[in-house]
Amino acid sequence: MMREIIYSLPNQISAAVGFVPDFSFGKRTYDKVLICGMGGSGISGELVAGLYPQILIASSKDYIIPAWVDRKTLAILVSYSGNTEETLADYQQLSKRKIDMVLLSSDGKLYARKALHKIKVPPGLPPRGAIGYLFTPLPILLHQARMLKPDPRKELLVLSAFLVRQRDSIERTARSMAQKMVRKLVIIYADSSAFGPVANRWRCQLNENAKVLAHYNIVPEMNHNEIVGLGNPRKFNPDTLIVFLGDPAAHRRNKLRHRLLGELIKHEIRDSVEVRPRGRNSLQHIFWTVMLGDFVSYYLALELGVDPMPVERIEKLKNRMSKIK
Repeated sequence: MMREIIYSLPNQISAAVGFVPDFSFGKRTYDKVLICGMGGSGISGELVAGLYPQILIASSKDYIIPAWVDRKTLAILVSYSGNTEETLADYQQLSKRKIDMVLLSSDGKLYARKALHKIKVPPGLPPRGAIGYLFTPLPILLHQARMLKPDPRKELLVLSAFLVRQRDSIERTARSMAQKMVRKLVIIYADSSAFGPVANRWRCQLNENAKVLAHYNIVPEMNHNEIVGLGNPRKFNPDTLIVFLGDPAAHRRNKLRHRLLGELIKHEIRDSVEVRPRGRNSLQHIFWTVMLGDFVSYYLALELGVDPMPVERIEKLKNRMSKIK
């Protein structure tokens, strides 16, 4: 089931291009965007922020809306189930401030609320498996709100076709890479802000699908702190694997930092993997790498003999939270 979900990513993207009606924002103008969402729903907002740095986009992953949110803010609330507790709390605060909201969901309490616009996506998937449905409408919305030019729909359809051509090769690469991660602590480093959310996506997928702990960070920030602690306690080094996600569009100094970091730690942490994305632009680079990470987490789950679908601790926590008001 999970393999088929991951394999469907390009189909989700092409289908979701048609989910967004020709919304009108009238004479409204915005100078910033707040995207609210948690987990597999919220990662779509992080990816959009990384892809379009020319737009001020922030993510909310808590119960409290930032104080700077005002009437010039477009709020996009993403909850695949429509019942995410934190996102519903965000809705209440945004509603009190009379902030324009767009709701993106498959159903649930959120979709039943009033908003400027609503987008409904197909139900029946784990939220982390619906990333194509949850990401694709966002750049289209930004275009319709006159914050992004040109219209991204053609580029998104080209992305879908690109991933269709690449997915069998991606899956083969992922199967081989997953074998190197068995019984390893995986640390993922990205060498750009755009690829930071991609590294975070890898971490989340390893957590939920393979049920393993993983860590991520971004160059150059980690060069100013984490680099000192990396490799200690030494007893864990033989069981640690570093994954370097190389953004082809990364700053040349970050690419140099990436290379030098590998040289500095190679005698302490000897197991590492370099990921070099394919594609013609940042959108393709990012989703090629996202799809690779999704497949890696799936095949690592198989190597470890665990079912990638259930996330029992998350469900148990939600159940306990629901009983305490």
